[in-house]
Amino acid sequence: MTTTGGTWTSIQHLRGLAALSVALFHACQWARLPFSIGAAGVDVFFVISGFVMWTVTAGGSETTPAAFVKRRLIRVAPLYWLVTLVLVAGALITPQRFPDIEPTADHVLLSLAFVQHYNPAGLPFPILPPGWTLNYEAVFYLVFAAGLLLPERRRLGALTVALAALALAGFAWPPAYVMLLNPMFLEFLAGVWLARLAQEGMLPDRTIGWLMFGLGLALFVGIELSHIDPDLWRPMVWGLPAVLVVAGAVTVEADGGWKGLPGLKTLGDASYSLYLTHTLSIGALAVTFGTWNAPLFIPLALAIAVLAGLATYFGVEKPMLEALRRRLA
Repeated sequence: MTTTGGTWTSIQHLRGLAALSVALFHACQWARLPFSIGAAGVDVFFVISGFVMWTVTAGGSETTPAAFVKRRLIRVAPLYWLVTLVLVAGALITPQRFPDIEPTADHVLLSLAFVQHYNPAGLPFPILPPGWTLNYEAVFYLVFAAGLLLPERRRLGALTVALAALALAGFAWPPAYVMLLNPMFLEFLAGVWLARLAQEGMLPDRTIGWLMFGLGLALFVGIELSHIDPDLWRPMVWGLPAVLVVAGAVTVEADGGWKGLPGLKTLGDASYSLYLTHTLSIGALAVTFGTWNAPLFIPLALAIAVLAGLATYFGVEKPMLEALRRRLA
């Protein structure tokens, strides 16, 4: 196993690649090129989230629900709030540059509170559009925190029931489907189960791991080439290959076979900054230079998004987190 200090190298690498995939999806959107599968980086993130939350709280860890929520809030909220407020300020100062943002008081407050809602345009997105995923994360964290009240031997069953109930509730009450009650929570649950299998040493050898990893990538390619619209069945259409990719990478690493590529760890470390800022940096490039030359625009957009993400990570996110953790320790 090549984990160090409780951190799985493969998970860090996949974080970076998932954020890059979502950035590529938005760059292609600007260039009006089809690459919908790039958005499945979010599905990979959700599986990773379930895996990580179980991993960091299992095996005798004396984590209380309050301490867990506090750590997750410190980790997720400050940078998201900062980027959101920058967008709000921009929309108030130069509204013509942010025509899609209408920063009404309730829209801003609900966005900052990670509460799913319809924006003034009637769409279920917060001020910072990629923040919709954090609304799912927030619900998952609360459910997971409640599970910490139980002994570990009963926790997995309780989480399975709770997350499955959230996943199915939208079918019983369709208006709630877009308000988070949908099968997206099964991706978190899959990550939790994968972490439990890893904890118990029940993963297969690296050969099976590489097969799972390759099959997951092949399914992503096949889905993109077939132009399948996942629509309501996204957690199954994109979720299955996302689970295979994460499970394959973790299985390979558990058997000592994951090496990765230079720079992927740094990209993984900066993945949250990249994810939160890429729509701003890519959008600024598109508005400034245009998107008429896609072969030039897309690699340039990715480069600028990565550079902006790294700059945000090293210049803002990392020092801000270190300061907050020292102050609140």
